[in-house]
Amino acid sequence: MEKRILFVDDEPSILMMLEMLARSLGYVPRCTTSGKIALDIMQREHIRVFCLDLRMPVMDGLELCRQIKARDPGACVYALSAYVASYRPELLRDLGFDEVFPKPFEVTLLEKAFAKAFEKLEQQSIPTR
Repeated sequence: MEKRILFVDDEPSILMMLEMLARSLGYVPRCTTSGKIALDIMQREHIRVFCLDLRMPVMDGLELCRQIKARDPGACVYALSAYVASYRPELLRDLGFDEVFPKPFEVTLLEKAFAKAFEKLEQQSIPTR
């Protein structure tokens, strides 16, 4: 079973780093700089684990999280942003973020979060593909 993670960030260099990290951990990464494209990928590939930047043009990470959770309430969604301190933690929780990670990020924390996400999804007995 492929364990896919969708990374959404408007900085291509961050996406490249996250893609390399995910591959090194045995995950199948998908990357985009667009919230709209992220939603299309989510539907097409049935992805349930997401890592979102909060500040992006057109659709920010807050709105993207809202839309992901509306489509799949059991999805695991993580915020990864240099601006996490600009948001109240309870707002981010209320929107559906499972955890929030500041940039620059600690690799070991992301590694643990992704493992926890797939463990949670497997316990729900819902295919993660």
